[in-house]
Amino acid sequence: MHFAIFARYRGRERRRAEFVRRSAEALSTLEGAGEFSVVRVEDIAAEPDTPEGFVNATLALLAAGDWAIGLSCSHDSLNQAELVLPQRAKAGHVYVAAGEFSKELQASFTLLQFVLSKRTKEGREATSLVRSGLSQIEAADALGISKQAMSQRLQAAGWQAEQAGYQQAVSLWCRAAQSLR
Repeated sequence: MHFAIFARYRGRERRRAEFVRRSAEALSTLEGAGEFSVVRVEDIAAEPDTPEGFVNATLALLAAGDWAIGLSCSHDSLNQAELVLPQRAKAGHVYVAAGEFSKELQASFTLLQFVLSKRTKEGREATSLVRSGLSQIEAADALGISKQAMSQRLQAAGWQAEQAGYQQAVSLWCRAAQSLR
């Protein structure tokens, strides 16, 4: 069973190759995301180890906003994820090939992308700290704000919606993988 991510950079960086290489290195540090490799100047790919790593890497790419993302869960390897990504794929879009679960996964990632796209800088800071494992109190201390202000930032950033979408996406990927066994 292979989980695969294939992403094409659609941003405006002048030094695209360097940016894409650095992005692959950074994504490879996410737990369970696997080793991202540069496939072509604008393309990166990985076969994540876990459904959680798979969803974390996809969310990181969505949060960046400059990537078109192809995802697959199949008996095939990485090629399937590349094939699902149209040549003119748009930044911030996720294209999914996961059998009977494709539509539900597509919907989950579309909703997650919407939540991520509405975040302010402060919301991104707050959710990043909590996602990294800090409690709300620890994250508030790190930002120099009150616990109440932290709670308000997380609420405005759609943290609860992100967590619900994350759990749904992980669950759907697990079900997709089980259906292919």
